[in-house]
Amino acid sequence: MSQVLKATSPTPTRHKDNIFTGKISNHRPRIFLSSQSITDSLMKKYHTDPDYKKRIDNIGKTDKILWKSVSWAIGGNENSGEYVVNKLLKIECIPPYKRGFGNSDMLAFAYDLVWNHPAWTPEKRQLLNIKLRFALQKSIDLLDDESPSLWHGRFQLACVGWILAASLDNPDNDDNKRLVAQAQAYFLEALKAIELTGGWPEGYNYWINNRAFIFFAAASAHINSVDEPEINYRLKKAVSRVGLWTIYGTEPIGRFTLFGDSGPRNDLKDETQRVIDLAGVITRDPVFRVYSRYLYDLHGTDGYYWDYRWGIPLFRGRAEQDFNTNDKLADLSNLDNTLNRSELFGRHGFGQAFIRSGWRPDATFISFHSGDTFTHHGHYQAGHFTITKKSPLAITSGTYGGYTSPHRLNYYIRTVASNSILVLKPGEKVKPNRFFTQNVSDGGQRIVMPTGSEVQSVEDWQSNLNKGRHYEGGKILAFDNSHDNFVYISSDLTGAYNNTKYDENGEGGKVSSITRSLVYLYNEDLLIDYDQVNATDGSYTKKWLLHSWTKPQSRAETILMGDEYNGILETNDEIVGFEHNGGTLRVEKLLPDDGVIRKVGGPDYRYYVEVDGDDSDLDGRNISEGENDKPWFDAGLWRIEIQPEEGRKFDEFLVLMKPGIKGHNTSLQYLKIKSDNMAGIETAKSIVLFPRKVQKSNNLTYEFKGGRHQDHIILGMPAQTEATVRIGKKELDLETNIEGVLTFGTGPNETGEIQILF
Repeated sequence: MSQVLKATSPTPTRHKDNIFTGKISNHRPRIFLSSQSITDSLMKKYHTDPDYKKRIDNIGKTDKILWKSVSWAIGGNENSGEYVVNKLLKIECIPPYKRGFGNSDMLAFAYDLVWNHPAWTPEKRQLLNIKLRFALQKSIDLLDDESPSLWHGRFQLACVGWILAASLDNPDNDDNKRLVAQAQAYFLEALKAIELTGGWPEGYNYWINNRAFIFFAAASAHINSVDEPEINYRLKKAVSRVGLWTIYGTEPIGRFTLFGDSGPRNDLKDETQRVIDLAGVITRDPVFRVYSRYLYDLHGTDGYYWDYRWGIPLFRGRAEQDFNTNDKLADLSNLDNTLNRSELFGRHGFGQAFIRSGWRPDATFISFHSGDTFTHHGHYQAGHFTITKKSPLAITSGTYGGYTSPHRLNYYIRTVASNSILVLKPGEKVKPNRFFTQNVSDGGQRIVMPTGSEVQSVEDWQSNLNKGRHYEGGKILAFDNSHDNFVYISSDLTGAYNNTKYDENGEGGKVSSITRSLVYLYNEDLLIDYDQVNATDGSYTKKWLLHSWTKPQSRAETILMGDEYNGILETNDEIVGFEHNGGTLRVEKLLPDDGVIRKVGGPDYRYYVEVDGDDSDLDGRNISEGENDKPWFDAGLWRIEIQPEEGRKFDEFLVLMKPGIKGHNTSLQYLKIKSDNMAGIETAKSIVLFPRKVQKSNNLTYEFKGGRHQDHIILGMPAQTEATVRIGKKELDLETNIEGVLTFGTGPNETGEIQILF
């Protein structure tokens, strides 16, 4: 038998006086199985379903401890159960430590599953509980330390800690009571963190590889073991929300959209299916069953990493019938009648939205990112969007290779690698820490915590918004998906840049305000972007960025550097087009009127940055040192930069993006709206308008051609405000909605001027 481990003495903790909320039940198992009736039903299935029995019997043939545990828990295999009991007493308990998480959670899972086996004696239980208590104390010690950061290791530690607490016998005795209460308090901090964001700010790979399963397991343990309806309701809601985040963030090409420090598991292989299956168990929402089946048909048995397949009968096997593998579900089209086509996650912090034309494989998919800074694996890309149709078309450029490499620090994490806005200030200081050996003034957003974070709690994070460490970034101003024909999202990006309210260099800021508004017209498959940029100096160059894989095509171009296939080019054309793997994207610049389009790309320019922030002399460099050109990245080869020819403090960008499928017509017929106080377009079906500045005392006017049924969509208005709309001699008394949107329709006999009176 291995050496007996003793828990360390109590250490100072900010939760030392915490009082446990709720009452822990006595039933076992209680981490993954909520009641004896569930265990009995799985046992019954084992005895009546030959395929299920075969799976459990095969699981019992391996000598891995969790496989044997499942073989006993729902197959009644006595030998498997006795093997686990003996193994648990011999195996070394490796508690969480500063650079890792040990194996104590696995021991807790196994003990819980075989708790009812007759081989246990009071002495054996006591020995195992000493191991688990030792690991729990180590978890608390690490959480008491300030080094783990909330949306990183602290979150995972808190989940492991609660799982250990839930696995202990006699949680109310003097030895355990304090630890269990502390573990619950830290776990509730983790819950509060995921409730705020609704998704994972580091990027999907960090979520699914390290945080997702352990959080869902901890949530299951609390729901099953603690009688506390309010907390358990919050846990179920959080599990549902982050599970839906996974579904909504899935591109039609079968991967999670790239953002943050991405990695290979954005392909939804190995890790995602067991998490989604557990979400289905916890929430009982059939949408997760549908998505799990989709993952099965993407990856077959590799939907579960081979060493995790002990969980299949626990998580996926609860349904009356397992997947019929002869009945393929090649896409998610049956979600068209189940889920919305758009959703926003973490409105008051994370600010990530997903929009799609539908759930079929040929659908258009759009992601939008505009939130604050939470973690060192997040990027500085407020206002960034991506577009996928048949293939990635507007992409997140760059690769995640060397953590402190020039490529990551000076390109990949920066605004220049995103589809957002640059405001180049010559010589702007961007040296957040010692790893930034060269000052690279890319023109982008403030870099707050690129190589480390120590956020202790949600309250700690909130205390550093607009003060202290200044975690503020983009803020969602409006999100409206209540209409059948369009979805609208608007964001204030000002806080992400050095601005007049806060400049990390104490130089008064380079912008006074930046806003971005996106409208996607479902019926016309058209994305419209409208930006307003107010710089503090008219000489600062403003750039509207869009990255893609292939060279943008136009009627004419001028070579500024390099050559036509590898360099920097410029065109006065208003339209450029991209093609990539069967998808097409037509991009049309409407504003600024004097805007030109630069094309930057090719092997030696794909990561090009104006390192001095001065666009008048193209003396930048291609920052490729440390790139990691793997197939799971959209490294990109080209980008366009729309920029005004004349310098001025205020500029507006109005850009149309029409995705399509190669061989299909993607042309667009539209008219610019004639108005002194609004920017917008008129299409065959819609009129979309963005007021430049709206006050309740102002009136808005515009002209439209009409002659057909059209939806009028006026955005960025005062919320819930009464307005009178005059169309010729007709007047409509209307009210803007809670998101500041005003809509009405006109018929084929209506044309001319429209007035909107407040």
